[in-house]
Amino acid sequence: MNLLIESYINKNYYVLLNISKKITKGHELHQELLHEVFIQLYDKKVINLREYDDDNIRYYITAVLRINWYSRTSPFYYRIRKEAASYTELTFDMAYESEQEAFEKQELFDILEKEFTELDWFRKSLMEMYLTLGSLKKVSQKTTIPLTSISRYIKESKEQIKNNIKTNYE
Repeated sequence: MNLLIESYINKNYYVLLNISKKITKGHELHQELLHEVFIQLYDKKVINLREYDDDNIRYYITAVLRINWYSRTSPFYYRIRKEAASYTELTFDMAYESEQEAFEKQELFDILEKEFTELDWFRKSLMEMYLTLGSLKKVSQKTTIPLTSISRYIKESKEQIKNNIKTNYE
């Protein structure tokens, strides 16, 4: 990395942090974005700018921040944002239940888990994503598999689980 760029980063860290916060519209990952861009800049051997003044350096770093935040093919998206999105989509219902209800649910979960493990790896991973994300559309977006195909695979997997339960537990 160019020493002038490194010097600019050291002098203007908080300015760059505010720029990152504005680009992400205050998202909690704004600091991780900035640090990821710093790592990318340090890894880059040569950075060619017309002039190495503060305005050009700030413009260059801002452009790299924007690309990393908005692009779904950026290193930041694959390392941090994609994983963070899967965790924030999870919701937990903390309703209290009686011991009998808890026991019955656990029995049901044990049966479903046994039948679930008998699915092939592809259908099993799609079902896991469907149960985690909660909708077919989200699974389709995450996997880039067409929605109609996802719907068909999930429906077939449900039917297979139901048929296995009927034959094994009735």
